[in-house]
Amino acid sequence: MRYKFRGKALEECKQKGIKKGDWVKGHLYVDSQNRYFIVLPMDSRYFIFEFPLGMIEVIPETVGQWTGFLDENGEEIYEGDILRWKYAGMEEEFFFVEDIFSVYREKVKYAKRHIDDWHLPSIAKVIGNKWDNVDLLKGGNHDN
Repeated sequence: MRYKFRGKALEECKQKGIKKGDWVKGHLYVDSQNRYFIVLPMDSRYFIFEFPLGMIEVIPETVGQWTGFLDENGEEIYEGDILRWKYAGMEEEFFFVEDIFSVYREKVKYAKRHIDDWHLPSIAKVIGNKWDNVDLLKGGNHDN
């Protein structure tokens, strides 16, 4: 699996066409001052020679690692994503990807399952994330 991360841009980068708050994906770099950056994949070739040009500083709390899974539409599933799952006539449930290994069932407090239980990624759809779609997480406790 390739290690890939995403995070929300801390500031606008007109040169790259990125606005403050946009999601950026790529490699993660944390500098000596504990600032988080995403190194954009298309600029990785400049990593050694023109280090700052391919980097976007991101909000640390929004950084999430790609789980290595794709949803039913082929969209990458990252830490912090919210998934909708419907299978064999069962009612829809929301799942919150807490880390790269587990998900929480929204309707059952503290229930935790491995992300590939029930072949979840292949029958789930990313419908948002915990930063942009807080309303989807109402009523659940996802701190544990």
